[in-house]
Amino acid sequence: MYLGIDLGTGSVKLMLLGPDGAEHTVSRSYEVSSPHSGWAQIDTDIWLAALFSCIRELPGVEHVKAIGLSGQMHGIVPCSGMSGTAPVALGPAITWADQRAAETLPDYKALSEQTLSKLGNPPSAGMAGPILLWLRDHMPELFAKIDIAFMPKDFIRATLTGDRLTDYSDASGTLLYDFSIRGWYADLLRAIGLDTAQLPQIRAGNSIAGFVSDDAARRFGLPSGIPVAVGAGDTPAAFFGTDLHDPGTGQISIGTAAQIGVPMAERNIHTVMNLNHFEGVRPGSRYRIAAMMNGGLALEWVRRQLGFSWQELYRSLERRGLETPSDLIFIPYLSGERTPHMDPDARGAWIGLSLHHQREDLALAALLGVASTIRLGLATLLSAGNSSINRLRLVGGSARFPFWRKVLAAMLERDLLVSQQTDTSARGAALMAAEAIGERLFPSLGFDCEYAESYSWMKDYFQKQQDLYYKVF
Repeated sequence: MYLGIDLGTGSVKLMLLGPDGAEHTVSRSYEVSSPHSGWAQIDTDIWLAALFSCIRELPGVEHVKAIGLSGQMHGIVPCSGMSGTAPVALGPAITWADQRAAETLPDYKALSEQTLSKLGNPPSAGMAGPILLWLRDHMPELFAKIDIAFMPKDFIRATLTGDRLTDYSDASGTLLYDFSIRGWYADLLRAIGLDTAQLPQIRAGNSIAGFVSDDAARRFGLPSGIPVAVGAGDTPAAFFGTDLHDPGTGQISIGTAAQIGVPMAERNIHTVMNLNHFEGVRPGSRYRIAAMMNGGLALEWVRRQLGFSWQELYRSLERRGLETPSDLIFIPYLSGERTPHMDPDARGAWIGLSLHHQREDLALAALLGVASTIRLGLATLLSAGNSSINRLRLVGGSARFPFWRKVLAAMLERDLLVSQQTDTSARGAALMAAEAIGERLFPSLGFDCEYAESYSWMKDYFQKQQDLYYKVF
């Protein structure tokens, strides 16, 4: 058995994967804290408690041959060093959804075109580089104590093994990584006030980082000495877990955020200022990403405010149907937006409210609003030279809801290949664990087709949402 640990924004998922493809998954949810407007952080002890709880629930952990990791990208966990074999966090983890570092973006945008081209990604507030700049300027005492700054999944793995590593995919999403040399951008680090020793060394995600320490074994109830793979960021891990390698296939993943990823046929990176580029797990694999920050994050907020369970929400909407056009527009930018607007100050709204609207109308508008941002992300990819996308896959937890699949296919005007395997990042982590110890698994991953129905009013909805965004912002 191989154990995949996926540290998400709102939950941690653990998957036991057998050589025959048999799976057993458990998860624990938690909430990100926002003590100030635009902040999104979490105490690392909450992560570790959720991990402990999941491990206790998993059957047969004594038979685990190797562990792999996947995790939310871009954020940072500043640490003062190691206590025994575990890192010591200087404060809460600052996540990708945090927008406090938006004020540092002019510093990045002022960089030369040559420098920006090496970074491969447009400046974004929730990435490690701007976050570290903000800490330097606003929390200088904490900044001065940083011995090592971990990415989220690397903090978890370091707690298990005591290593100081990251992988190429997570490194490539920091705005501190030079794609031209596949390593840390030393000149840029010096300008911030850091050196490469304060960042993890970079290794392949499917290589061994270390072994479960005696301390971690006692703390989490794992056998000591289990090999632990370096792992990858959650989006590249999902690509690895679904064997996405065809440049003609795009993959939509909707978790807390929403992404559309396409394998890159060319080796060279050309920075596109409203798209991301990430390294893959295997050497030579790279992806172009449309990253929309408000996927499940916006829908979960709407669900809570309206008092639905997910099952109630979709049952209600299925009864309502899609035949009647929605006259209520939802702008889902609750935490700013990346693709294509690159606007950390964008905010959300329902527009067009009147007395006749019910909570089902608000919920449907929210689904349509998020689907519209995904359509806009796809359009951005196509306009950036990925016009050869001829197939679209849909993965992630929301794919299990037929009504949502119907909405998304109709809004995109594209048939969707849908996988019933929802935990693709955890699956990718387990597959990396197997490869790290020299074993290859080829469990099949089936895709069914969701055929797109045509609703002419959806085009009008999409256009209205975009027009309203530009009027407001």
